Amino acid sequence: MIATAVCKSRLIACRILDRCRRAQGQTSVMSMLDRCGRVCRFSVTEVVKKLSGEGAGSAEWFTSTGNEHSQIVSFVLTCEESAEKLQPMCCGVMNRFQLANQPVPKILYVDSGCCRAQGLTAVETLFQPWVDNGMVVRLDIFHWIHRFDAAICTGSHSKCAMFKSALAGAVLAEQLKHHVRRVTLRAQETFQLVHLAIEKLQGPTGLDENGASLFRTPEAIDEMWAAQQRHLECIQDPPDMNMYRVAHTNNVDVPYYKRLRGNSLEGFHKTLPNMIPGT
Repeated sequence: MIATAVCKSRLIACRILDRCRRAQGQTSVMSMLDRCGRVCRFSVTEVVKKLSGEGAGSAEWFTSTGNEHSQIVSFVLTCEESAEKLQPMCCGVMNRFQLANQPVPKILYVDSGCCRAQGLTAVETLFQPWVDNGMVVRLDIFHWIHRFDAAICTGSHSKCAMFKSALAGAVLAEQLKHHVRRVTLRAQETFQLVHLAIEKLQGPTGLDENGASLFRTPEAIDEMWAAQQRHLECIQDPPDMNMYRVAHTNNVDVPYYKRLRGNSLEGFHKTLPNMIPGT
């Protein structure tokens, strides 16, 4: 039974690796070492959930590390989401950077485990050599915004898009209009804008054409906002770092900016069910 489970995991990993290579234009994993990245992304997704049999109720987790070049630097399929299972992959990623003579990344964006009252977080412990050398762990803005979904009545509410747009606008400000280059606002300004948006949408402005409120209850959105305020500093850009690079220019020499901030792996993770039979 154990041998069968191991073979299945290896098969799944081979399928994922094959798709990764195809998506990156048949680029070998080792050839990417000269572009490891200065901004990395660490994300965990549940991809296989066992519904019956001996493993009913358990799941397998796909954890990946990407960079600002939209490349998957490394990934692993584990039977549980734990530091013990993820440590080998994290050590391997740090060793690859060192062997490639690449500097320690400046930022590691995560979807959870970014802030703690004292001591190191689980992610900081996994990448402690990098943290000791100046790398900071930051919460991805995309995930911070979507945490508010738990306080929203339904995603199909007519005011939902307005609220999400207000949250994004409270965090990001356009630096160069028409060139898609934005910088984060200060934490205090973000607080004021989010607080104002929530206060406004708790009233008549937050009702749809049927009179239904955007939020589940006033208490639900108040509790969510109170919990997310501690991340306001975490989602800000480092003050001394440019979070965009010029990807290319068009025929009239107008630069196209590629963001480095939280280069999300969500698009890649959404394709995983198509790679794995039975998901």
